[in-house]
Amino acid sequence: MSPDRNTEKASKPARRNTWQKQAIVENVMARHDHPTAQKIHNDLSALGIGIATVYRNLATMAEDGLISTVEHDGEVRYDRNVGPHAHAVCNVCDGIWDVPLPNNLPSALTPKGLATVDEIDLTFRGRCPTCI
Repeated sequence: MSPDRNTEKASKPARRNTWQKQAIVENVMARHDHPTAQKIHNDLSALGIGIATVYRNLATMAEDGLISTVEHDGEVRYDRNVGPHAHAVCNVCDGIWDVPLPNNLPSALTPKGLATVDEIDLTFRGRCPTCI
């Protein structure tokens, strides 16, 4: 085999853009509520999209960096926001929303013992205005 063929086999195959994938992408990108795969499936089940298709496409979207994932109460939630941000969670209604972070966090927030900060996982918990 020529070196060019080895390089071709090593690269990722092109992802198909099916109508099911497009429906899942549109559903996630139109939301701000960090849904579970089950919630997305419930929204799309009338189209005949199966739960396995939803999970597979969400995993692919996260792997490709199109969406991010958030662990919440033992469930994976999906987030259209892939930029740096924190989350706020209502302890009553279980709502989740994004909280912007400053571009350069103050050095006072950098824990001693870390030379660099590669990732921040910050969640504020309390009650939203609706649940007070």
